[in-house]
Amino acid sequence: MEMIGVGTSETRIIGIHGMGGLGKTTIAKLIYNKLLQDFENYCFLRDIRETSKGGIQCLQNQLISDILKTKCIDIKDIDEGTQTIKDRLSNKRVLLLLDDVEEENHIDALVGKPIWLGKGSKIIITTRNKDILYPPKVDYRYEVSSMDPDQSLQLFSKHAFRRDSPLDEYMPQSCRAIGIAGGLPLTLEVLGSLLGRTEKKKWDLMLNKLESVPHETVQSKLKISYDALDVRQQHIFLDIACFFIGYDKDIMIHFWDESKFPEEAMEVLQNISLIKIEKSNRVWMHDQLRDLGREIVCRESKMEIEEQSRVWDPKEALDLLRRSKGRKEVEAQALRTQALRLHFDHERQHHFTHKDFERISNLRFLQVDGLKEHFSVEERLLWHESPSNVIPMERLILLSCKNLVEIDVSICRLKSLVFLDVSFCEKLQRLPDELARDLTSLKYLGLDFCYSLERLPNTIGNLESLNKLNILYTEIEELPDSIGKLKSLINLNISSRRIKELPNSIGQLENLKVVKIRCEALSKIPDAFWTIEKLEVIEVVKLGVIEAHIDNGFDVEIGNHTYRNRSMRILRLSNGRIHVVPRLPESLIILELSKLYMDMFPDLSNLANLKELKLWFVRRDSYGEFDGESDGPVEENPMPLWIENLSKLETFYLSCPYVTTMPADIRSLLPQLKSLELCLVELHLYNCKSCCSMEDLSNLKTLSDLDIVNSAISEIQGLDRLENLQTLELRKLQWVEILPDLSNLNKLGHFTLQDCGNLVEIQGDFPPSLESFSISECGSLQKLPDLSSLKGLRTVEIEGCGKLNVVDLSNLKTLSNLEITNLAISEIRGLDRLENLQELRLGELQQVEVLPDLSNLNKLRDLHLYDCGNLVEIQGHFPPSLKSFSIWECGSLQKLLDLSSLKG
Repeated sequence: MEMIGVGTSETRIIGIHGMGGLGKTTIAKLIYNKLLQDFENYCFLRDIRETSKGGIQCLQNQLISDILKTKCIDIKDIDEGTQTIKDRLSNKRVLLLLDDVEEENHIDALVGKPIWLGKGSKIIITTRNKDILYPPKVDYRYEVSSMDPDQSLQLFSKHAFRRDSPLDEYMPQSCRAIGIAGGLPLTLEVLGSLLGRTEKKKWDLMLNKLESVPHETVQSKLKISYDALDVRQQHIFLDIACFFIGYDKDIMIHFWDESKFPEEAMEVLQNISLIKIEKSNRVWMHDQLRDLGREIVCRESKMEIEEQSRVWDPKEALDLLRRSKGRKEVEAQALRTQALRLHFDHERQHHFTHKDFERISNLRFLQVDGLKEHFSVEERLLWHESPSNVIPMERLILLSCKNLVEIDVSICRLKSLVFLDVSFCEKLQRLPDELARDLTSLKYLGLDFCYSLERLPNTIGNLESLNKLNILYTEIEELPDSIGKLKSLINLNISSRRIKELPNSIGQLENLKVVKIRCEALSKIPDAFWTIEKLEVIEVVKLGVIEAHIDNGFDVEIGNHTYRNRSMRILRLSNGRIHVVPRLPESLIILELSKLYMDMFPDLSNLANLKELKLWFVRRDSYGEFDGESDGPVEENPMPLWIENLSKLETFYLSCPYVTTMPADIRSLLPQLKSLELCLVELHLYNCKSCCSMEDLSNLKTLSDLDIVNSAISEIQGLDRLENLQTLELRKLQWVEILPDLSNLNKLGHFTLQDCGNLVEIQGDFPPSLESFSISECGSLQKLPDLSSLKGLRTVEIEGCGKLNVVDLSNLKTLSNLEITNLAISEIRGLDRLENLQELRLGELQQVEVLPDLSNLNKLRDLHLYDCGNLVEIQGHFPPSLKSFSIWECGSLQKLLDLSSLKG
């Protein structure tokens, strides 16, 4: 984290390199995710070695679109892309992760020089080729080495035994396994997962086989897991490796026949670590495993492209089609190709007819990316085939075909089609009405980001096999009533600016399990919606509503019989009006009622299985208008104590201006259980402005995150005994005068204290585990705890604490980022001894007259001084490591130090 310059205003580029399978991407993602909350503009470009085959301009396009948060920019060539990045992103502070970069020109095309991006940008690059990481391309390089034997044994054991060490009787074989893995995390995971599912008597046989493989042949070692799969599972593994990495798991299920049991197969692949399912529900596969799968396909075809079952490289796919042109009939032997990906760019014209596809009679999957103006079906997709001669294709994906206006009725001749995705076809205006009549085998229909699409076929209800319907960001104004006839529909995902109401017929979707609705114009949810008994996930959000105008929200009347639904697991409602929350299903594990009008506090006493609860209420005054500032209670009674029944609760978020009291002892928020049985991990209390009593927290032994913001409480008892607390944020607590001694909180890493105007004292010391603390606008605070024992402290921010007159940083050897502004101090003790300091920002220090010699701060890269009106002198000289500095509003400064030694 020091290399990337956390908290600094300097643009920093770091390169992480090492051989495949060492965990470079894992390390990079940890850094990226940790920094993410500090950036408004961010982008993660995955697997560039692979995705660049579709043209580096596609990656430029994604980078620009992600940062600008707009629909796709039409980049025609690399030069245009680099110029657009320079012009559009130079004023934006960006967090960027470039994963698995293979060539230097990839870096040149995407980030070029640091000045292309705004000041303070952070770029992380992972690569196997360290030769492309050299100054000034990158500021720092970090080599990932293999794991040592102890680390290897622990990782192997986690996957083989679900514990940190092997069972005693497995120790000899486990040691052999980690020797075979050679310290590679990926190999350890895969072998551990495989052997953990294997009988002990077969371990030696497998290990003997693995030990016969040359040590450097990683893929051969991984292949033993592939060999252990059955034929169906191998088929799905190869499909994923060749085409489907990064797809949503729920969408991918439709890529295969039910006879292949895809859900079961994907579970097996996940269990033996051949794939992973990310939090976003997307399928991820390590590039070593991807390469293994593709190598298997190539070997099966004896390296002959015409014998290859799957052609994933767009250039090879185009070449394969071109070879068909002009061949004599006797030469036109049918190809084995079952799956094909094509990509069309701006630079060439491509003209294909049905005759070019005749030899691919086994085609079951076709993906076409980037249909542009030079493709012969630029405005209309036509499928010229007679019914007797049509290709039995089952999956058709047309991604980012930006000039495709219409899909011709001839598509209905693809009678076997089960999967159709036309996402990002921005000019697509209509679907043929006959589509719903003839494609009765269709199971998935994706219409995301078809910005010009204004309606669905009225006969869409005829798609009797449809399982999933995605309609995100279109111009569709209403859903046809016939949608209620989609008896097989399981998943419905809608996001629209124009849809105002859902048809009542939606209540007839008897098999619907997941519904996600995000609409700006939504005014009401039909009552029939709540009668669907199989619903598991409900998310309804009205977009574009701000709290001050929440009268624009939608009306919600949850049916009184909803509690009978034993399938419901997740319920999220946001930006709506709801008078009464009836009894809800006991099966719920996540409940979010966010930015809702509430007439009375809900009774959730029966939700014993709830793990996550978010309650964010607003209310109307006596005239029915929104009253966001009122502190008067809605009801005379205090907050109901039903929450004591939620014994499985892990995360609790409460924002409720009219809660007047919390229980006298917060232990009554949870049952009277033994401390070890409590499971609350996160507690967030926001805007409980009238809550003036919240006492003993000490029973919450598992609590790791605590936020209390904008509350009238005056004391937080038990705070000093939260032994697992890692993050503490206290903001806008105007009545708190004293904080207890926190020195025993040995896991506390991050502490934020803001706008606690009457806070006079923090008792005792900070815990030695503290990595960062920020204290701002605490105008009555007179003294900081002793900082000398904080051996791991890296970031300090102190601002607007007018009575704080002493800051001693003498022993903070690890401090890398320091910001001190608007204090009444005359000196900063120990500033000249912060040997690891990288960024220093000092401002509004009117009593500081002299800064010490900073020449020994050999890692200082950024120095910023402002509004220090009485600063007369900076002693010594600047360190040669300095790369940027600024000084303004320092009117008394008489002399600027010599800058000639600064080479950066």
